[in-house]
Amino acid sequence: MNGVIYGRTGSSVAKQRRRRLVMSFEMVRLDPASSEPLYQQLYRQIREELESGSFCASRVPSSRVLATTLGISRPTVSQAFSKLLEEGYLQARKRSGIFVADHLPATFLKAARPATIARTEHSPRVARRIARMTDCRSGRQLDVGMAGPPNVIFVAGLPAVDEFPIAVWERLREQVLAKKGAHLLRYASSRGEIELRKAIAAYLCDFRGANCNPDQIVVVGGMQQAMLACALALINEGEVGWIEDPGFHQARNVFTFVGAKIVPRPIDHEGLVIGKCSRRNSPKLIFVTPSHQFPFGVTMSLKRRKALIEFAESRDAYILEDDYNSEFRFDGPPLPCLQGLDNAGRVIYAGTMSKILYPSLRLGFLVAPPKLVDTLVKVRAVMDQHSPAIDQATLARFITEGFFLSHVKRIRELYAQRRVFFIEQFQKWLGDYFVLEVTPAGLHFIAWLRRGEDFPLFMRAREQTGIWPRPLSFFCIKAQLDPAFVFGFAAWSKAQIQQGLARLALAVKDLKQRGAGNGSSFQIRPFSPATTPYWPS
Repeated sequence: MNGVIYGRTGSSVAKQRRRRLVMSFEMVRLDPASSEPLYQQLYRQIREELESGSFCASRVPSSRVLATTLGISRPTVSQAFSKLLEEGYLQARKRSGIFVADHLPATFLKAARPATIARTEHSPRVARRIARMTDCRSGRQLDVGMAGPPNVIFVAGLPAVDEFPIAVWERLREQVLAKKGAHLLRYASSRGEIELRKAIAAYLCDFRGANCNPDQIVVVGGMQQAMLACALALINEGEVGWIEDPGFHQARNVFTFVGAKIVPRPIDHEGLVIGKCSRRNSPKLIFVTPSHQFPFGVTMSLKRRKALIEFAESRDAYILEDDYNSEFRFDGPPLPCLQGLDNAGRVIYAGTMSKILYPSLRLGFLVAPPKLVDTLVKVRAVMDQHSPAIDQATLARFITEGFFLSHVKRIRELYAQRRVFFIEQFQKWLGDYFVLEVTPAGLHFIAWLRRGEDFPLFMRAREQTGIWPRPLSFFCIKAQLDPAFVFGFAAWSKAQIQQGLARLALAVKDLKQRGAGNGSSFQIRPFSPATTPYWPS
């Protein structure tokens, strides 16, 4: 039987590990026609490789293995090894083999290096879409993931992943693998697994008031990919896209990336303000969060919803409805989605499992008008073909067997408790500085500063404590608002909430006593109710 069979025993795993640690010398090239002896060629090339310092393993293959690999005699290899051992490049270890010397000979340290040519540093040439992006992070700032238990940072949008039923999920995962086996290891549909699309459609129709069938569902890799797929499919470079202001900053990044002309639309007590718009500047895509506007928490009124759909139909535009946090309404049942009111085929509904289950699952979905489904599937196929089939099959079982609904109910109760506790502790520790705006849904609060001069103090306190509620201005484009911060609360226990708020309050108190806020470079933008559609808090 040809080939190597790798078993699961501890000894075979250890052998594989040792095999990976052996140097391969794959770059050695011997010329039998050369006047230089073969052993000398081998000696020279091995020494040069060792001197380059590019090797990542320390064990040298045996003379027998290397002779077989290179197609030469074993004595030739032994002669080259003997010379390397004599000069101190290699060392023999009893019953272990031959290894690279721990300290290479001094001649290596003094070896002549090729002269390096001074080069002028140039910024790489990148596409214009990269230069347009508002994301200025670099290096480790791009590592947004949180390994291990999360620190108390009060960033909005982080769920309580420690409450996810991992044991149930793993059991269902084993069951679907046992049932479908290798089928789940092959390429999957760019539309998404049919069982998952059926489960999502049933859930949306029953609990979100949607009007859809499985053929309208496109499974995507989370909300970010949902937004990008829609923008790529519907907006040409230079065409207009509407987004809420203030609003979800990632939507702004997506629209900028595809080259859209961004038109920020203000928010009033009924939701996104449509206002007047010339047909020449009509939007091709309108991004909204109608069930719970981010970050204000406003619920779009029925009148405004109907008006928005009528406007989109009259201007041949599409509405991208981000229904984030819709399950987490604490005063009454969740509200029906905008898509359920759409009889004109103008609303694309987007949802994600990041806030409900866990962010790294990277599974979301689009509910598209029938005529747009194939277009979105083609865009999805170009991006990354499909989401992992195993995760899709597991999520389908998780939904159809009732675990999804029970988890939503349990986690909603947990968030309700943390929400009440956060309000109590916030008033205790930071009530003198802020007015906390409480909305009936969502996993964050807006805290409006009572005194604008305290803004620099809290910006400095964030840096000192590592507790990072974001300034409301972070989510604004043109909106001029009172200074405020957006606090998330869902991901942290009651003890963590109490400790985090206390740390932040004590840091601000200390800075205030030392007068550390004076002369700060942080700027506060003025707010004037007379010149802006926003209402004062």
